[in-house]
Amino acid sequence: MPVLWKSEIDKVIDTGYVNKETSITDALIENFYKEVMKPEDRKLLELFFTPNPTQEELNALLKIWDIEVKGGAKALMLAYFMKQHPNLQFTAYEGPRLKGLLKYFRFHNLKIIAHYSKIGRALNEKGITPMILKGGAMKYLRPDLPRVMGDIDALVKRDEFMPAVKTVLTTGEYEYDRIFDHSVDFHEIGQEAGALDLHRYIEMDSGKGEKLVKLLYKRARKVNVFGVRSLIPCNEDLLFITLINLARNLKGNTSKAGLLYALFDFDFLLKSKPDFDWDIVTGNAKATDMEIQMNFALKFINKISPNILPDDIKNNIFFEEETNNFSIAVMYDRFYLNDLRTKCRPMKVADLFKNPSEISEYLKLKPVYFSLKLLRGHPHLIKFLIRDLKERDYEITCLN
Repeated sequence: MPVLWKSEIDKVIDTGYVNKETSITDALIENFYKEVMKPEDRKLLELFFTPNPTQEELNALLKIWDIEVKGGAKALMLAYFMKQHPNLQFTAYEGPRLKGLLKYFRFHNLKIIAHYSKIGRALNEKGITPMILKGGAMKYLRPDLPRVMGDIDALVKRDEFMPAVKTVLTTGEYEYDRIFDHSVDFHEIGQEAGALDLHRYIEMDSGKGEKLVKLLYKRARKVNVFGVRSLIPCNEDLLFITLINLARNLKGNTSKAGLLYALFDFDFLLKSKPDFDWDIVTGNAKATDMEIQMNFALKFINKISPNILPDDIKNNIFFEEETNNFSIAVMYDRFYLNDLRTKCRPMKVADLFKNPSEISEYLKLKPVYFSLKLLRGHPHLIKFLIRDLKERDYEITCLN
């Protein structure tokens, strides 16, 4: 039976990273860093952000970085590097494969873009101007670089949301499975691959995503995106959204390749605007009560590549105590509740009548899960529980 309370959490607390000079946030970020970044991936990032990389440095990387092992999503980053440094020579093994990878993702991007063009023009005809977000926005800003994109995210005003949904359906080419409060995912009829993720607001842990929407519309500029009359957020707003998504991915242990691409987007959004205004970023965080998540993401970025953040941001530690509390909550959710959540989600009361033999397991797990979920918003209680369990060496387990 897998141990629920120890194992992973001990990797965080007992590594020696938590001491008088560091914090639980430092330890958690160190853990995530090692989890997400293999040694050879770190070498790739170091080389990617080196101002003038040499052939010798590239050769050293290629000795330990195999594109066949890494897979397409990560290998695409090496293809970016090759594209940005045509003066450097790749071998007959890597060069053709990386060029083929760029072509593959470029073709895939064209299919996704075609969906946005088709849907966007239909929206324009109804007087609706979508605001393009996330990967779609970055593709517009960096058209020369193909991306890993499952769909394109776009935002419309709340009162335009349902008319926009009806407009997409009238094309006769798209359908959805469910409308969520914040968005709906459209895909081609009979297909699983995504086409457009249409938002009426941006989902946030604080529940204040609609406040961000108002700020986005104030600063967005009108552009023609892939043949569609669109809006695009300013660099600062796109960077803030990148930070929030990064914090969410770290918390939920999702999209590891996406974490690395977030770093490249972050660097581009900063460097491509000489008068970048950090006050807009921090203002967004305050308006939406997302300062802590923003700070956590900034700390992670600084851990991966200290040269990206400007010194005044690195030296300005936002909400240190609150960020530690957030880290405790993340740690609790990721390492304490995850196994139990996985076991409990499929359990339904109705199924117990069909299979009475499962009642015993249900009663063992469900009450514990419901009780522990209540602690998620109370970091001080979580801290006490962790300490108490470790001191008594008490283990609660999940059944296989």
